[in-house]
Amino acid sequence: MTHKKLRLIYNPHAGRRKLVNELDTVIRIFQEGGYEVNVHRTQSPEDIENTAAHCADMDTVVVAGGDGSIHQAVNGLMKIPMEERPILGILPVGTANDLAFALKLPKSIAAACEVIANGATFDMDLGKVNNRYFVNVASAGLLTDISPKVDVRVKNRLGQLAYYLKGIETLPSFRPFHVQFEQNDRKYSEDAILLLAVNGLSVGGLRQLVPKASLSDGKLDFLLIKQSDWPETMRLLLKVLGGGKVGSNNMVQFQTKHVSISCERPVSSDLDGEWGPNSPWEIQIGPKITVLC
Repeated sequence: MTHKKLRLIYNPHAGRRKLVNELDTVIRIFQEGGYEVNVHRTQSPEDIENTAAHCADMDTVVVAGGDGSIHQAVNGLMKIPMEERPILGILPVGTANDLAFALKLPKSIAAACEVIANGATFDMDLGKVNNRYFVNVASAGLLTDISPKVDVRVKNRLGQLAYYLKGIETLPSFRPFHVQFEQNDRKYSEDAILLLAVNGLSVGGLRQLVPKASLSDGKLDFLLIKQSDWPETMRLLLKVLGGGKVGSNNMVQFQTKHVSISCERPVSSDLDGEWGPNSPWEIQIGPKITVLC
């Protein structure tokens, strides 16, 4: 009997170490599904990417972690030629699990394993910023560099609250940044506090931020919040964080396949909760990747 080959890459610290306690169950379900299972305990984000990049001999690569772990794995898998690239499986054991929400994956680890073992696939869009791929969101500005700074022990203890508490710390020192770009023959030159290019359906656990977004429509949802007085800025941010419908003259919002953005000074970006490239940025819809869902 020929078994399909599966490599499980797991982050032992993700989501209060949930997977560690169920690792035997995970392996059992995959083996019963006809997989020969190879397990890799990751040491770092870079290790996830490097391991995924060397999986051309696998049929399936399963990532157990949050959106950041999936981000690293996808960037590794995209280094493999398309005809040799394994299918991606996801066990959502992170903090926000935005991609898992968009794919309607079950929260139970055992149930998510059954989804992978059943083998139904979906061709999902990827976003791209310069030479890096993202699965859910590319962002810059206020509150967007929080995730890489939050200690994993604090994240596991407090969950998403850890992000919001860290975000409050950044408010007094935040400086708006000037951006220039063109879209549909319209030129924008704005002082911005927040920029988002969204591929999925939620950002940081905020489920209604881009309710019409799709993982397969070949477009990104772009949002920019302009600099304004702090009362108006806080009103907008509270609406965004509260998941309510956001409409304002201080917001630019559109769908696009590509946008070039330059800033007056180097500005860092965040891709799926991981550090991304500094400006300027070429933000575009990328190729598709096959995932199990």
